[in-house]
Amino acid sequence: MRINKREFDGPRMARPGEAAEILRLIDRIFADGLPVGMKAEYPHLYGDMERNPEWCHIVTHRGRIIAHTGIYPLEFVACGHRVMVGGIGAVATDDKYRGQGLMSDLLDYSTKWMRTHGMPVSILWGDHIRYARFGWAGCGRQIRFGLNERSAAEPLAKFRHKVAEIRDIGPVARALHDLQRALPLRVERTDREFPLVLKKIGSRVFVARRGGRIVAYAQIRGGRRRGKGRSDWHVEQMAGDGEGILSILGWMVRRNDVDWVRGSLPVVHAGYLRALVRASDCWSTGVELLGQVKVVDLDAALHALGAGDLASAVRGLKLADADQARLLFGPLSPNELVCSGPVRKKLASRLPLPFHLWPADHV
Repeated sequence: MRINKREFDGPRMARPGEAAEILRLIDRIFADGLPVGMKAEYPHLYGDMERNPEWCHIVTHRGRIIAHTGIYPLEFVACGHRVMVGGIGAVATDDKYRGQGLMSDLLDYSTKWMRTHGMPVSILWGDHIRYARFGWAGCGRQIRFGLNERSAAEPLAKFRHKVAEIRDIGPVARALHDLQRALPLRVERTDREFPLVLKKIGSRVFVARRGGRIVAYAQIRGGRRRGKGRSDWHVEQMAGDGEGILSILGWMVRRNDVDWVRGSLPVVHAGYLRALVRASDCWSTGVELLGQVKVVDLDAALHALGAGDLASAVRGLKLADADQARLLFGPLSPNELVCSGPVRKKLASRLPLPFHLWPADHV
């Protein structure tokens, strides 16, 4: 269904002065899942919305904002290459105006806007059935791990760097940011954004030191409480020296108030990966999807990620949008998606492309 232009204005980019009304709308729509409000949950996106009105895209009815989609630019760094990705978030329609095609128009508009503004890939999280209709598909690969005292205490016992919680991010923000910037797969953050990501509601930051110098950090969020006051901790991001990271994780599982430490990390060589997998509970370890991805511009995406020479071969396969995204980023490889022959052999040597973001960077 297409919206009636005589009654509705948009979709269009937000204008200066509309941020407060947009925030009230999305806070109301997401009140059940995010009772603390979007500003506390995502301070790097909603802490100062007037700063970036181009991130907010809306439909109005008689001057009142009644639907919104956020398009948040994420600069993915992928093993030396960079690609701008449109992170889709806060897709919201006022209850009274649902069923009139507003979301459909906003998502179609968003795809065109991202293509025009140099975002050849898009990522989101949400109802996969809903967003599959618009070209987003479950893609990517990341390793899931789950640590508890029984599985991890002994394998991680030898990693004993000094670990402490950082309550004031300011004095150590630069040191932590330097560690984050050394990750081969990450979202690039400015000096302003990075501390805000660490200050998301419920986040705690722990560091490992060697000789007084911070060599690793982990951002975690506490999960639901269990019996006797114990809880699950979820790793939102971590970076730095492998022994330092394993020291932090080992210190966590030995705490009396922690039942599980869970998280995910990129499918890429890391010095601590084998030790982490050995310490992880068998049934909590596996490979899972990264998010729902859409290829907005195939040629631009492949060129940005250093695989421009594959564009004609991929296009020649005439894959559905979902399979094209899965071919580029996994979880399936060309061996599963392409018939045997020289094209499959060529693609299998290069695909899937490395692509990752930590939960701290979700939008």
